[in-house]
Amino acid sequence: MKTLIAIANASLRELFWQEATVNKLSSFSKVDFIALGEAFTSDDLAERIGDYDACITTWGSPLFTPEVLKRAQKLTFIGHGAGSVASIVTEDVFNTSIAVTSANTVLGLSTAECAVSLILAGAWNHKVFSTTLKQGQWSNNSRDTTLGVTRRVVGLVGYGEISKHVIRMLKPFHAKVLLNSSYCSQEEAVAQGVELCELNELFERCDIVSMHNTWTPRTQGMIGAEQLKKLRDGALFVNTARGPIVEEQALVQELRTGRIHAALDVYHHEPLTADHELLAMPNVLCLPHIGGFHGLLKRELCEFIVNELHRFVQGKALVGQVTLDQYRRLTPW
Repeated sequence: MKTLIAIANASLRELFWQEATVNKLSSFSKVDFIALGEAFTSDDLAERIGDYDACITTWGSPLFTPEVLKRAQKLTFIGHGAGSVASIVTEDVFNTSIAVTSANTVLGLSTAECAVSLILAGAWNHKVFSTTLKQGQWSNNSRDTTLGVTRRVVGLVGYGEISKHVIRMLKPFHAKVLLNSSYCSQEEAVAQGVELCELNELFERCDIVSMHNTWTPRTQGMIGAEQLKKLRDGALFVNTARGPIVEEQALVQELRTGRIHAALDVYHHEPLTADHELLAMPNVLCLPHIGGFHGLLKRELCEFIVNELHRFVQGKALVGQVTLDQYRRLTPW
């Protein structure tokens, strides 16, 4: 078989294609790479794809347009070495016999770790204490306390790979976890040790709320003033999902009161401008969308896809296969 690696970015190629990964793929497939730094478009992909049985992509790879699919006469596998495949394929691909898979399981673990780190940092006021220490102020043992995580009520909005990892990571803290999701059954919630909960009730009951929904037309702006005002004083709001899920001005307005705290990795418009109000707020910890940056896991994205392709040629089930129903719930980027 023949596999095309449609990744032109030099930094990503160096990161993803370690010698062992290339050797593994080469052991069962002929491998061709597109030229480094090449402005490789969908038209270019259409010109080349006809010779290949499989194609591996990542961030910045071209879209499989109808014309690409029309010319992909031999193609049976598209493996995306990243999370959402919405930037790579359209629904048209699900009308073909091509299997689509992604490394979302690996990337989700990285994002989950980032989310839990923000939960911990926010609940322990790392930003506030670090800032005051640099200003020459020591903590006051007689006065200062933190929210903490142990035995707190933590609400997760959205249920998928990331949420599952977060639930597991929170277990040692003996937190009570509430979950808002229409995709988790009562039986699965019981198995996960979480309590299903309506959205407004979750915001009322939780000390910490963490967002994990995908960004779709249905979820855009789903968190607004109504929900944020229900948070108890001193509560922590965490978002490592996507900025547009939350009405940003409503969040800014609630944060201005100083009543709640936030730890954010995503925003309505990225990159965040240096003069954005969120950056100046003492009760907000901001990160520059680093959820997928775990070095070891990031290097493993294409290794995972190579292993998926190996399973595919052996006739085994794919771990990260994307169905049409799953595709329709994906964040577009």
